[in-house]
Amino acid sequence: MIQALWKKAVIFLVVIIAILQVIHMTLLSRLEARKNRRHQRETHGWETNVVYQESEIQKDRASMMRSVRQSSVLDSSGEFHIINYLIEGVVHPSGNNRLTLATQTTINGLHHLHMLASTWQGPISVAVFSLTEDVLLAVETILHLRRCHPSVRFNTSFHLVYPLNGPTNNALPSSFPEVNSCDFLSNNLQKINIGKNYALGVAYPNNLLRNVARRSALTDFVFMIDIDMVPSENLYGDFLQFAKERKLFFDSSKDDKTVYVVPAFEIKEDKNVPKTKTELLQQVEAMEARPFYFELCWKCQKHTDYEAWQREPLSKKLDVLFEVLWRDPWEPFYIARNNVPLYDERFRQYGFNRISQVCELHVAGYKFSVLNNGFVVHRGLKTQNSFHKDKDVDQERNRVLFRQFKTELKEKYPDSSRKCY
Repeated sequence: MIQALWKKAVIFLVVIIAILQVIHMTLLSRLEARKNRRHQRETHGWETNVVYQESEIQKDRASMMRSVRQSSVLDSSGEFHIINYLIEGVVHPSGNNRLTLATQTTINGLHHLHMLASTWQGPISVAVFSLTEDVLLAVETILHLRRCHPSVRFNTSFHLVYPLNGPTNNALPSSFPEVNSCDFLSNNLQKINIGKNYALGVAYPNNLLRNVARRSALTDFVFMIDIDMVPSENLYGDFLQFAKERKLFFDSSKDDKTVYVVPAFEIKEDKNVPKTKTELLQQVEAMEARPFYFELCWKCQKHTDYEAWQREPLSKKLDVLFEVLWRDPWEPFYIARNNVPLYDERFRQYGFNRISQVCELHVAGYKFSVLNNGFVVHRGLKTQNSFHKDKDVDQERNRVLFRQFKTELKEKYPDSSRKCY
């Protein structure tokens, strides 16, 4: 009798323990889910899918148009209006967001922004160029992006640049036809010929736009790329961890003159953008991807030493793979402190706009460290027919300016033994 009761008691205890374990696992699961949701809100605020209410859209539209009419300043040449922070992202940069991706574009390039914003987990600063008569289209396109893509609304701040010589602000209509379909951008925006391949009728101020985007970045580091490029997965978080481990955010490191080169590739338009180095190398092997500017100007990128970079397999964390001494005409993409020299705004249209700034970094004593895992991919292969008809004229004009620029660097850095050739 006692033995039977003891057996029932043991079974009862086993059942109780099993139930407690289930409850324990359930509570742990809920706690982990809550922790993950909180982490997403803190680092990927756009994933909360907060609806952009019509009342907010109307309020933002009114604020943006008020800025257009009242808040512009002129650039140093006196030729362009600049509106910094036409509209800000919902998630503002903080102490945990110390790297901003900065880029520039015309209106019809904004359709690239969704993929960029959904890949990059940190703040983005975008300088948008518009002809004066298209300012309202720029405003509505930005609002449309924010409505259709929460990632854009949450992490992207927009700045506007448009020519001084054009219809006056008072001539701008107070409204613009609203577009309700989220398919509008992908189906129609690319077809609008607003400044495609620099065909604007106004010299495209690419370096002014880069500086506007950079000056508006409120973080220690900035990553300047073109809007039709996509960074590798987790580059933002991996670089922050890399910087913390190297104590790059310490005051003692503020004067360090190192920029971190991110190798650039280009991929066929009908292929998926690779997320990791392993995927990228597979596509290079399949001849679906290749180093950036491989066909047009191989010498402009080859000093990245793609062969050595590709031989190095994906490692567990981001790190410096090797250093490269700058040589003409190398123009890498890189992550740098936001106090590096700005871009020379005299360079417009095509040619020498980026290399002039990289050249100054070299003369100023910067070193170029190539990262092992990170990369950027340009969507589409760069070919000879990728450019506008006056590309050679633009390049020759800027070539003359570049010679002058290099002479000026000798005066700006008289103690430097480095040269741009």
